[in-house]
Amino acid sequence: MAPPVPRLRRVTQWMTAGGLDALVVTSPALVAWLTGYSRYYGGGTAAVVTPAGERTLVVLRDEVSVADEISAAEAVVGYSERGFGLELNPVPLLVDALLKVGAVAAATRIGVAGDLSAAVAGATATPTVAADAALHEMSLVKDADELERIFRSYELCWLAHAAVAEGTAAGASEIEMFSAAHHAAQVGYGSPVEFGADLLAGRNTAEVCAPVAVAGPDRAGPGDPVVADLSVGAGGYWADTCRTYVHGSNAEVDEIRGQLYEIMDACAPELRTGATGAEVYGGISDRIASAWPEGEFPHHAGHGVGLSVFDDPHLIPAESGTVQSWMVMAMEPGVYLPGRLGVRNENLFLVTPDGAVELSQAMARPLSPRALSAWQR
Repeated sequence: MAPPVPRLRRVTQWMTAGGLDALVVTSPALVAWLTGYSRYYGGGTAAVVTPAGERTLVVLRDEVSVADEISAAEAVVGYSERGFGLELNPVPLLVDALLKVGAVAAATRIGVAGDLSAAVAGATATPTVAADAALHEMSLVKDADELERIFRSYELCWLAHAAVAEGTAAGASEIEMFSAAHHAAQVGYGSPVEFGADLLAGRNTAEVCAPVAVAGPDRAGPGDPVVADLSVGAGGYWADTCRTYVHGSNAEVDEIRGQLYEIMDACAPELRTGATGAEVYGGISDRIASAWPEGEFPHHAGHGVGLSVFDDPHLIPAESGTVQSWMVMAMEPGVYLPGRLGVRNENLFLVTPDGAVELSQAMARPLSPRALSAWQR
């Protein structure tokens, strides 16, 4: 499978075709996508791209040195004054700094995307073109360096799962395991991460996920399942995973879990270039309904992952959009027996013309031993 055209080149080709002299992006996800810059608790950021592919990153003045060090931008510009929280509305200062970037000041036609598109368009007399839809579509296809970042978050998820596995065996509460998972991911990364989790034990697992049920003081009794759906965002990129554990042993849960893995394996070839989300959902849903006529499958069968944890396309009945090569997709079959228990598994896959390949296999790189121990469950 040939690699995609690098994303910066895709963007500049789109700009040239649209007659744009500059592109201004103002959402953290798009800034991370185009410049590689993502900062915990960072201030408002933006980036300017020229048709030649030169990038100027605009950040709070106090972030300039770190942005200069870790971003791929050719230039970094600071705005506002030294200090934090002194300016309650820094948006006009950010917009003013953007309009002073040479490529924007000289432009006769500007593409705008992100949270502050209206503010940028309203502050300049230069004609602007909405770029959100085009950039979003391009961002769904991943370059090699993006796969590296997603894989790193994927490994952090499995480190978090290892903590849940240990907590399940020890009889820890849902909220204790939730907290231990977050702790494990952050320590593994070496700095704060974004984190989300559905972590439910016993009968709560039949309630599927938040907001219906959220982690609390409940514990799994002997033979009870624990469903841990863990997502981690690090360095601007996300991963999403799920495993079902058992406190002690439960032959029924083991059998269901094994069948769900078989369904995942059987449907991976169907998650191929050109397939619609609805088609892939149908294959998973039909297999679940056949195996457990009395069970429920009340959620999506998967979704895109990358700059967000819940990205396009979605494996749902209404999704007519197709999956494309070099997309990263979560696949998550599950079954829920009302009032009794639920079981769910979730892995990430790289889409190819011949079907989906589990991400660690696609990267041809083993997970660390501790992460691998959770992935293999």
